[in-house]
Amino acid sequence: MSSGSGYLLIGPVSRDIIVRGDSTEVKVGGAVYYYSRILSHLGTSHTALVTISEEDSELLEEFPDQTRVVPIYHDRTVEFENIYLNGDTSSRIQRSNFAENPIEVEDLDGLAEEDWTAVLAGPLLPSDIPLGTLEFLGERHRLYTGLQGYLRHPMGSSVILKPAVHIWRVMEAGDGVFLDVNELGTISDNPSRALRMLARHTSEAVVTCGRRGSVICHGGSRIRVMAVRAVRELDPTGLGDTYMAAYVHARRMVGPEAAGRFASLMATRKLEGEI
Repeated sequence: MSSGSGYLLIGPVSRDIIVRGDSTEVKVGGAVYYYSRILSHLGTSHTALVTISEEDSELLEEFPDQTRVVPIYHDRTVEFENIYLNGDTSSRIQRSNFAENPIEVEDLDGLAEEDWTAVLAGPLLPSDIPLGTLEFLGERHRLYTGLQGYLRHPMGSSVILKPAVHIWRVMEAGDGVFLDVNELGTISDNPSRALRMLARHTSEAVVTCGRRGSVICHGGSRIRVMAVRAVRELDPTGLGDTYMAAYVHARRMVGPEAAGRFASLMATRKLEGEI
């Protein structure tokens, strides 16, 4: 794989309300934020093109010092409330204000012309990165997409999971996709069938399964990667995003199984509060 000049990360910054048992915490969130944390931890150059409101611009100060942040200002910052039932990090209820802050092709300006190692797309909602923007990037760069944003839809203020109408084109726009086992259920209620469907539309698909590890579909094979056991569980939000960025970074140098093992280790370190 080509080396390039670092990673381009695109997607929204969110204001997250984390509820675990009796404790509530408000913090910066969004896939791009968690991508930036692990890439900074790994000492890897990266630029984050993010959407946010000017009113919430102080959230950008939470990004690592090593991150070059390029903000696109909209009227509202997307907000999420993540409620972990009984403190269980593997089960949550999610709500959102469903703010629409699309990143259009013209927002990329000169960034699309740089020689990126890869682009990591981290939408939180279907409107965040329109299909046209995704396809534009995929034609020019190695592109990896977190599917979660294209699977989240409103039911009142609650978030429900179902595929966007153009989900197959989303998958075909890039070089790989990432989702978790709950999101896999939106593709088909039969996991094996869902994995076969993913394999028809993308050359590399990674499904994270929490404590059960992850499954990587690559080259017609399915690779099971065991989770790394955590000594303590402090910070469960963003584990899938941490895994994704660590995996993409490792894939420059190693095969999918080794990349999965490395990404699993990094996700556990994140869970333990070390990243």
